[in-house]
Amino acid sequence: MNYASQSHLVKSFVLDASEKTVSNLTFEDDYSLQQFKESAYKLFYDIITVPAPYLYQEPNPIVELFRLIESSLGSLKSSQKAILSQLEKWWVEWHFVASMNVSLERENKEQDYNVISTTQHPMRKHELSHYARLFTILPLPVCDVCMVTGDILKVNQRFIDVFGYTLQDVPNLNVWWKLAYPEKDYRTFAQTLWQESLEQANQNNDDIPANDYRISCKDGSEIVMQVSGISVEGEFIAIFNDATERLKTQEILSDMAFLDSLTKIANRRRFDEKLTSEFNKLSNKHRELSMIIIDIDNFKKYNDRYGHLEGDKCLFQVAQKLAETVCRPEDFVARFGGEEFVVLLPQTGKQGALFIAEQIQKSIEKMAIPHKDSFTGILSVSMGINTIEHEHDSDHAQFFKQADNALYYAKKQGRNCIALATDPNAT
Repeated sequence: MNYASQSHLVKSFVLDASEKTVSNLTFEDDYSLQQFKESAYKLFYDIITVPAPYLYQEPNPIVELFRLIESSLGSLKSSQKAILSQLEKWWVEWHFVASMNVSLERENKEQDYNVISTTQHPMRKHELSHYARLFTILPLPVCDVCMVTGDILKVNQRFIDVFGYTLQDVPNLNVWWKLAYPEKDYRTFAQTLWQESLEQANQNNDDIPANDYRISCKDGSEIVMQVSGISVEGEFIAIFNDATERLKTQEILSDMAFLDSLTKIANRRRFDEKLTSEFNKLSNKHRELSMIIIDIDNFKKYNDRYGHLEGDKCLFQVAQKLAETVCRPEDFVARFGGEEFVVLLPQTGKQGALFIAEQIQKSIEKMAIPHKDSFTGILSVSMGINTIEHEHDSDHAQFFKQADNALYYAKKQGRNCIALATDPNAT
């Protein structure tokens, strides 16, 4: 069948399909996307033949056919453009698989290896069949690489869609490494990781383990892909799976694990880890650590008078003001629980901690949050401070307790004040 008759049938198919769809391939119940794909598949095998012996053609005859269809259709509706674009992607891949089948049929007759690429690399029947199937069924970027020469033998349409690179752009691994990983140090890391993965595949049923890689696309954007694959006697098939959403989910879950949901600062769990970490660093000489425990004065009365919604709003405002006031990168602010907050100040002595506490007190006062049950008429806080140096005979639990004792003393003095823990043996 010639291009003209092929073009006519495909145009009729597109026009018919567009009448049964809404834009962007959103099909009605009686004409699903799967049904559309099956119809497209049937039409392809009804009108497309691959000559034997198969000869590589550039541009692809399917691409030429669709350019002819586009030019003959003239002005297209958005739904027709979407259908035509999807058809072309499917048909290019199906044409490749059909070509592989022709090669397989020749192999059956000749009982010999069949050459399917310009690199003259042999592939046996069961390997070729598996290879063709992967390129057809996976909705993921896939490429096939000769491990002997480093030539990239084939990429599927999804590979081109995602990365922007065609086989002409990345004919071999040397080019791929430089384009996909332009930063030299990261390229070295990626190459080493991939080589280790290939070596693991030899001991793992030829399955190449998955790892995340930061890949640069042709348009300059970056995308994190989880790359795995299959090693098939002298070749490997690399499969790329977008890791962006997974990593975002992991990041969100991590934030959720260590973030106080109400105040949007670190929570008690994260504080406990941070305190242990900073305490362990005190073994180094000339190191010191200060802690401030902060309690909102008469907060129960505030809740009773203004309601819990206003109470939650107040906690959020105080937390954000603390985070804004304690601004060194190494400092740490967290909600300890209820109306209590904690501040860790690495490499800060007693006087430095006292200065920070005074700044906190002033910043809370400037907020001027009304509190009729406070003797000042506005919201205030009480604070307890403790400092420890590298030469100490205390643990982090005792260190915290001493700061808490100082806070208790400040509250006994009438609130809205700051107290220092001076006795290291306080209980």
